[in-house]
Amino acid sequence: MYELQFHPADIRKQVRYYFLGRKGFRRLVAGGVVAAVVLIAGLVLAPLGIQSLLLAGRLHSLGQQHQMHHEVLEQRTLTLNRLERDVVSARALQQQMGLILGSPQGSEGPGGYPEPPPDDLLVPEAQLAVRRGLKLDSDTKALLTLADELASFARSNEDLAQAVPSICPLPVGTFVLTSPFGNRTSPFTNTVDFHSGLDLAAHEGTPILAAGGGRVVFAGRYPLRRNVRWWRYGNVVVLAHGERYLTIYAHLQEISVRRGATLRRGEELGTVGNTGWSTSPHLHYEVRVRPEEDNEPRPVDPRIYILNYQWTGHEELLVRARSAPAPSFDPLPSRMRGR
Repeated sequence: MYELQFHPADIRKQVRYYFLGRKGFRRLVAGGVVAAVVLIAGLVLAPLGIQSLLLAGRLHSLGQQHQMHHEVLEQRTLTLNRLERDVVSARALQQQMGLILGSPQGSEGPGGYPEPPPDDLLVPEAQLAVRRGLKLDSDTKALLTLADELASFARSNEDLAQAVPSICPLPVGTFVLTSPFGNRTSPFTNTVDFHSGLDLAAHEGTPILAAGGGRVVFAGRYPLRRNVRWWRYGNVVVLAHGERYLTIYAHLQEISVRRGATLRRGEELGTVGNTGWSTSPHLHYEVRVRPEEDNEPRPVDPRIYILNYQWTGHEELLVRARSAPAPSFDPLPSRMRGR
């Protein structure tokens, strides 16, 4: 038997006595131990619980920041893609202008990486973005340098810049390319022959524009008895653009200029027709360039000399124009050469 006494703080109150057997005493002790353990565990685990909540919040915040950084990186990547496409287009256009004007071409191809990306960028996507950004900066500077060279060349050769053929002879949106420059199967003989220009299908009466400033050296139909091949082109206009370039416009319905007239770039010289050997209304358009070492004007792909229209495979055209050997072709009659 165990006796427990509780003495109140007020001496006027009576002392309380409790008597416990061995079993009851053991239960009391066990309950006290459990309570003490729970209290101690609570004191120990409470800070850990708070820390866990703080850690969970921190991880959530870091996750949100990571997602935000990922989205920003994706947006920057899209911007880089667009800028790189713009640089490629600008480089091709400048190369095309250099070919047309016969000016210096500058350095070949895109530049390399000017410096390695920072070592502390551990994310591969970020490293790649930095490298692309550095390369884009280098390429842009090279393009600006070439642009200055072209502008300087054009200023010092103003007459050439005004005369050189550089626009489409038909209004953009009014034609379809039906036969490009190069070898093809002839619609009349069904054999492979060299097509020295472009066939642009359009409605009869569509205005034909001078591709550059020049002088009319031929306007009419070439006599059959003199040259059957050129007679087949029907009504023809030939413009001389200085000493270097000639443009030919064939199968016209109407001719609105006369030999000896001077035209500015974009002026109308006639309309699309179906004269001569022609299966449907279209314009046959040629550009011929007179090499310095040869008096015979040689046909070149007219698409190179059209700056206001984007052709499919534009970059390939530039490569071929700079490396392809001159094909066999029908020489111009003396009356069409402008000399």
